Amino acid sequence: MDRTAVRTAVTEVTAEVLGVDPAILHATPTLTDLPTFNSFRIVEVVERVEERLDVEVDPAELTPDNLTRMDNLTALFERTAMGSGTPA
Repeated sequence: MDRTAVRTAVTEVTAEVLGVDPAILHATPTLTDLPTFNSFRIVEVVERVEERLDVEVDPAELTPDNLTRMDNLTALFERTAMGSGTPA
């Protein structure tokens, strides 16, 4: 899986779950700045992206910094999809 496919999946799923335009995600410093962000929704984002990419993120990687910044969330899934995460 290439980085572009991972970035697209993370962006599309996050935008859908949070109900925002994808461009807003990358323009916002942290996802917590969005009024639709909450802990339940980020869990849904992680679960949906895992399902879409057929991967499972290492639970140790589910840190606030990885889950609240779009670039870090994307990097987390890139690492996982490229083989350094837990296979699904």
